[in-house]
Amino acid sequence: ESKKLANVLQGLVARNQSVEMATMATMKTLTLSRQLRFLALLSAGLLGVNAHAAMSPAAGPLSGADRSFIEKAAKAGMEDVDASRVAAERSSNPAVRDFASMIVNDHESANATLASIAAARGVTIPAKDMVTVKKWTKQDSKDFDHDYLAKMVSDHEDAVKLFQKQANEGKDDETVMFARKVLPKLEHHLQVPNDLKRALK
Repeated sequence: ESKKLANVLQGLVARNQSVEMATMATMKTLTLSRQLRFLALLSAGLLGVNAHAAMSPAAGPLSGADRSFIEKAAKAGMEDVDASRVAAERSSNPAVRDFASMIVNDHESANATLASIAAARGVTIPAKDMVTVKKWTKQDSKDFDHDYLAKMVSDHEDAVKLFQKQANEGKDDETVMFARKVLPKLEHHLQVPNDLKRALK
C-alpha cells in the first residue's frame, strides 16, 4: 500500500511540475495585464493543465469587415430581442408567443457572447434603440402577428447572409467561430416564422 501511495504522490508531483512549467512558459509571452488576468483565472481554478493555450497572445487588430460584423450583428440582435419581448406579451397566438420567447432567449445568449467578444477587442457596440420598443408597443393589434412575423423573416434573412459571410470569409478566428456556432439557430429562426405565416393565412 505504501508503494502504491508513493507512486501516486510521484505522479502528482510530476503533474504539478508540468503545470508549473507550462505556466511559466505562458507568462513569458504575456503583457503585465494579461499576466495578472492569467494568474487570477489560474488561482480561481478556471484554467486547467492546458491553461497556457487559453491565454495565448492577443490576436492582431480587427479588419474593417470583422468590426462591421460585430456592430451589425449586435444591433440586429438587440432589435430582434426588443421586438420579440413585446410580441411575447401582445400576440394573441400561442405559437407566435412561443416563437417570440425563443427569439428572446436565443438572441440574448448570443448577444451576451458577442458583447464579451466586442469588449475584448475594443469594439463599441451600438446602444439600445428605444424606437423599436415604442414602435411595437404601439403596433396595431389587428395586424400585429403578421407584421411581427414579416419582420422576423426579413431580419433573419439578412442575419443568415451576414453570419454566412463571416463564417466563410471572416479573418478574426473568434468572430468566425461565433458566426459558425450561431448560424444554425438563425436558420431555424428563419424557418419558423415562414411556417407560422403560412399557418396564419
